Amino acid sequence: MESLVEAARSWLLEWGMECSVRYEQSPLVRADATLALRWGGARQRFAVHALPAVRLSSVLAASEAGAPVLVVAPWISPRIGGQLRAIGVAYVDSVGNASVRFGTVLIEVSGRKRPSKRAEPVEVPLDELGGHEPRTPSLSSRERSGRLLTPANRRVIAALLADPALEAAPLRELAEAAGVSVGQAHKSVTLLAGAGYHRGRMDARQRAALAGVLDAVASLGE
Repeated sequence: MESLVEAARSWLLEWGMECSVRYEQSPLVRADATLALRWGGARQRFAVHALPAVRLSSVLAASEAGAPVLVVAPWISPRIGGQLRAIGVAYVDSVGNASVRFGTVLIEVSGRKRPSKRAEPVEVPLDELGGHEPRTPSLSSRERSGRLLTPANRRVIAALLADPALEAAPLRELAEAAGVSVGQAHKSVTLLAGAGYHRGRMDARQRAALAGVLDAVASLGE
């Protein structure tokens, strides 16, 4: 964890940032560290989350804590970087891909390739929700069924965002609005709940985050 944070800190220093890191020891603090950045008169504190594998569930849960979030990881692809930007999450990976915005500061670096080390943890796409350990590139059909951002699941999410009344409606009505089966609607709602997005209890910030993810997926294509 500390190696990921220090790699990000090195890049930020190289880009001219003044930065200080405080590693969190209290179990009450969900972040791995607090990073204070300064450039000229612009200042910002970030809750740093070190993620060997970037998952939608962990990123969205971290972004709900309130403080601006900075994700650090071994490597973040352009696709996942676009999704992180869409939900307002800053990031810096160990090879120097980054998106950091605050005040008058704008850092955008993309296109740097994944490290070639054989022991490098495998990045999991944001739409992969199953399990908690880094995965191999080969996914079973059961694992694939757990993806939140499959076309059917996205239709359910889009229906919920388009009509907030569906959050309290019977599953049958949600399924009809989304054009999916009742079983699929139940599966989608269960996956959302697993990521911390409970039907009937989503606030404006959560709805905006989900809308940003859908927009990012639409703009980046399948």
